[in-house]
Amino acid sequence: MKKLVAIAAAVAAIAPFAARAESTLTVNPGTGTTTATAHLDFTINVPKMLFLQIGTGTSYAANGTVSNIIFDVPAGSNGGGAIAGTGGDLSGGSVTVRVVGNTGNVGITNSVTGPLTSGVVGAPTVPWSDITVTPSALATTTFGFTNAGISHPTFNTAASGGQSPLVSLIASSGVVRQEGSWTFAYANKLFLPAGTYGGSTPSANNGRVTYTAAAA
Repeated sequence: MKKLVAIAAAVAAIAPFAARAESTLTVNPGTGTTTATAHLDFTINVPKMLFLQIGTGTSYAANGTVSNIIFDVPAGSNGGGAIAGTGGDLSGGSVTVRVVGNTGNVGITNSVTGPLTSGVVGAPTVPWSDITVTPSALATTTFGFTNAGISHPTFNTAASGGQSPLVSLIASSGVVRQEGSWTFAYANKLFLPAGTYGGSTPSANNGRVTYTAAAA
């Protein structure tokens, strides 16, 4: 009976430790080396993420600021050939383009609603093909990014606008971290009536472009 009580007491003493983690007890009655092993498992869960910045942005966070590219046509140059823009987070009609994703290749598209108008019925419109884009690298590379010219999705010039063709950014080791800049210019091919074509609000004369990044 005393032996049973002693065994029960020993089990009770060991049980709390056994319940908390893996353990191994080795009893060596001889003179050789005695070893005991235990294990831990480690798990790291990384969520899917996709970040797109066109113009003003905050890295890895939402930023509601929409950059505005403005083309002021000089009085004597109406229809007289390409002019540079102003505005954009890099100024001079240029914007930052930055894409980060961790689920493979990323596709970029844009969408427009018809040509740019002045809001005057029957007045001429400006086709999106008259807005030209030059991709290039940023002046300074962000650590860990590929800094190069990122192709701009071609604007849809249909009468009602629509989505552009897809531009693919190819992942390296399952990750996309690319950046660059787009510089916009106005071809200024048409001699236009006075007015403001497009604008800085979503409903103003079809002036807004919506860019979308998508990944699996």
